[in-house]
Amino acid sequence: MQTRRVFIKTLLGLGAVGLPWSLWPTRVGETIKIGLGRPPVELVLPPLIEESQEPNLINQESLNRTAMDDILILTADEMQGRKAGSIGEAKAAEYLTTQLSRLGLKPMGEPKIGFSHAFTIPPVVKTRVKGRLTFKPGESRTLKTPSVNLLGGLIGENPQEIILLSAHFDHLGIFEGQVYPGANDNASGVGCVLDVIRRVLREGKVPKRTIVIAFWSAEEMGFVGSQAFVQAPTFPLQQIQAVLNVDTVGNGMLGNFALWADSENIAVKAIRQAAAECGASALLTPSAGHNSDSVSFASANIPAVTLLAKEWLVKNHTPEDTTALLKLEQVQLATEMIYRAVHSLAF
Repeated sequence: MQTRRVFIKTLLGLGAVGLPWSLWPTRVGETIKIGLGRPPVELVLPPLIEESQEPNLINQESLNRTAMDDILILTADEMQGRKAGSIGEAKAAEYLTTQLSRLGLKPMGEPKIGFSHAFTIPPVVKTRVKGRLTFKPGESRTLKTPSVNLLGGLIGENPQEIILLSAHFDHLGIFEGQVYPGANDNASGVGCVLDVIRRVLREGKVPKRTIVIAFWSAEEMGFVGSQAFVQAPTFPLQQIQAVLNVDTVGNGMLGNFALWADSENIAVKAIRQAAAECGASALLTPSAGHNSDSVSFASANIPAVTLLAKEWLVKNHTPEDTTALLKLEQVQLATEMIYRAVHSLAF
């Protein structure tokens, strides 16, 4: 969760240095050049579909996973806190790409690179603000770092209308020798999003509207990934009917949630109705200088909302944001609420 909008800049078109990046350490990927500036950035990206997985076929093991399975993997030591642009982020992206593929979702990233939407991260440095670790702009002379968002879709009867369900998968990485696992921020949101799409797939019904799953990176650096997508989308933004963003939903009092949005839009109303049906509270709350990726879409006049636990700030951006902080029932309740909201908007 970003404390303040450190910078929200137009990334595409800025001069990016040619930088080789082994994004996928355990796979043989396709090296391509992405025109994010001059000269282009060179990325090593995964194949569109795993060799063992045919397009549109659903892997039962992936379908039967749970949000907690995802959270445990994303917070494992080898993920190194998932800082955007790091090897830990690459491993997390590899896991998520595998899940999107095995769930039979259609790649919705850039042409020829499947689920991935590439962008670059301006230089940043870590600093502490009121005991919380965060990022601030770094030296402009420092090389920009490549990163990726990930997008997959369940195509509906009307492919031209999209409900976007998203969560950022990056966190803070390692600082002063300590790993910041980011269990609540935001492995909880990622697990929730995956659980929702798994449930939809298990039901086997074709939605009226297309459901797109998006995992943003570099949220912690100022919503850089979602801003990059809004500035260079892989499908027309006008197709997006609503954005449901999930961030830090796993802690606090059971059923006590908050909503961040700039208005009482259809996304807000869908989640509030779902919360009422579940006996939970989800009130529209001032963000008080904080925000999440929904702001990138709100700035483009797209109805958007972020769901979060009301007590999300507890141990946020500290090494104590571990799985011990999470309440399984809270994660499950958030998943149920988002599922109901998606169902009301897409079916």
